[in-house]
Amino acid sequence: MHEAKSVGILLGMHIPSSRKSKKAAAVIGIDNQAAIKAFTLDLRSPGHHLIREALHIARKISKEKKKGGKGKDVITIRWTAGHEGIKGNELVDREAKEAAKGRTSDMKLLPHYLRKPVLINSSAVKKAHNEHLAKEWREDWRNSKQGKVTALIDESTPLSKFLKTMSNPKLSRAAASAAAQLRLTHFPLNSYLKRIGRVDNTRCPACREDEEDITHYLLRCQNYTHERWLLTQHTARKCKPLTLKTILGDPQFILPLAAYIHATGRFTRTSECNANQNSNTVQ
Repeated sequence: MHEAKSVGILLGMHIPSSRKSKKAAAVIGIDNQAAIKAFTLDLRSPGHHLIREALHIARKISKEKKKGGKGKDVITIRWTAGHEGIKGNELVDREAKEAAKGRTSDMKLLPHYLRKPVLINSSAVKKAHNEHLAKEWREDWRNSKQGKVTALIDESTPLSKFLKTMSNPKLSRAAASAAAQLRLTHFPLNSYLKRIGRVDNTRCPACREDEEDITHYLLRCQNYTHERWLLTQHTARKCKPLTLKTILGDPQFILPLAAYIHATGRFTRTSECNANQNSNTVQ
């Protein structure tokens, strides 16, 4: 968009420069402030080559006007709010649409600088490439098995809203990691650990139920009824149901979730047991 506006300014300056008489003043209206501010920069960026050419034309016109004894500026660039109220705006819009269809002016009528292919802005190319990759990644994630599962909990996972929730300054690094793993369904409960071959069965070590998955751990395990009471009270105050989507998908429940994980001591005990087993083996 910035380059398109710069081309427009260059074309606008070409009109008075191509006249035999340079006495008439010209006003160029543009609704892009970034393009106007570019004239005050050092113009070292690769994307500023069009502005440099526009300044070259403006200086050329100024010199010719001074030779004629006229010191007043012949070109003025003004910011306008979407070209509102400017005479000829509809004509400009029609011409822009024609150009978008590939119907351009005769090459001989264009400024010399625009008669050859315009230089490629490497920054714009990189930005477009990164946006394309991000779009592809989002589509691949949403169509994946895990993406479909996590979308039922939180459609923002793992995009900006998800990352912002995980970056809560009141969360410790360990708590943020645990909450993120829960949302991504890669939490070290026995149902997941059995799937990756780390344990022999999926049984819950707390209540001995057959399957310890995320739903069981957060909502059903009888051994964590007392710890779950705080979650229940918090959802009740917010008039929310006690569901996975509420606990994992709503950013305002991230701190109560972290408190619940800490209160159950499920993973602390696991770590301690593993440490004790390793210690006994060494002895």
